Amino acid sequence: MKRDYFWLRTILTGMIVAGLWLVVTSTPALSQQSENQQNLIINGGFEEGFQGEFGVGYGWGAFSNGNAAIGWNADSWAPVVIAGSHAQLIEIKNAAERDRYAGIYQTVAVVPGQQYKLTIKGLIRSEEGDVQTSNYGYRQQYGLDDSGGTAWELVNEKNWQEIQWDEQPLNDPPNGTYRFDTFETTITAKGDKLTLFIRAWKKWINNGVGLYDLDEISLVGPAPEGVQAAAGQAAAVGDTNQPTEGELVASEPSIQVSEHDGDVAPEAVQPEVTATPQPQPPAAPQATPVPQPTTGQLPVSGADKEGSINFVEIMAVVLVLVLLTGAITTTVRQRRSVE
Repeated sequence: MKRDYFWLRTILTGMIVAGLWLVVTSTPALSQQSENQQNLIINGGFEEGFQGEFGVGYGWGAFSNGNAAIGWNADSWAPVVIAGSHAQLIEIKNAAERDRYAGIYQTVAVVPGQQYKLTIKGLIRSEEGDVQTSNYGYRQQYGLDDSGGTAWELVNEKNWQEIQWDEQPLNDPPNGTYRFDTFETTITAKGDKLTLFIRAWKKWINNGVGLYDLDEISLVGPAPEGVQAAAGQAAAVGDTNQPTEGELVASEPSIQVSEHDGDVAPEAVQPEVTATPQPQPPAAPQATPVPQPTTGQLPVSGADKEGSINFVEIMAVVLVLVLLTGAITTTVRQRRSVE
């Protein structure tokens, strides 16, 4: 009996030591993965400056589909800035066709298979001032290119997701303050690059004005090995045209009639500066549908699913070992007492 008890005790001791070793060796991997969580978006708060006279934040590109008066501006009007001193403003008015779009985009390096939390903050203002009067005429959407491409036209229309923010008045908000809206979702990277598109949407043909403010945009998740999220290019924001309180910015934005005239690269933004219609370029090639990003919850521990063991699983193993030890010890004691 003593020999049996010795072997039981030896086995249980080995199991406990193995469980503790598992916890100790896994902790650095968990900590390292947690430390690698970064906001991969450059200039998401638009405090790093804007690209000269064109009004698009550094690190961002811009696009539109024309046939409306469209403009991008640095918005410093305090009632519509969520944090810091500036927000990105997009304006669409005088739509000559339905479904006019204007937006911004940015490409970031990601880790395939990993999850990222996307956060977008801002508000929509319109001349009508509410969704009932405008018949939901001013909306906002986001889309993703999982390969890191920058052609917004190639994002399958079904993969544009609506950011359900309701419009507010241009200059006279209810109760004297604007409501700041927040959109959050979780996406899974399919490749090593990802392009985020955010577009303002004016649905109807009329002379109505839509102002879309964006601020505090972030994409938080693991950065690729050796990649450090850049702080963005600093620039003198004073070089851009700043709106005064209550003033409609970009009061005379360019009339863009081409599906490509409004497209600008992050390094060289080139929206139209005159109202002269431009020649129609060849139609964009038909896009291969881009798969809809998988959504879900961010990992509890932030551990890389390829190698690191989840902390919850580790604790469960330790708990089972403790319970098993107690049960076997009790059984052995009962058998000894009977003998």
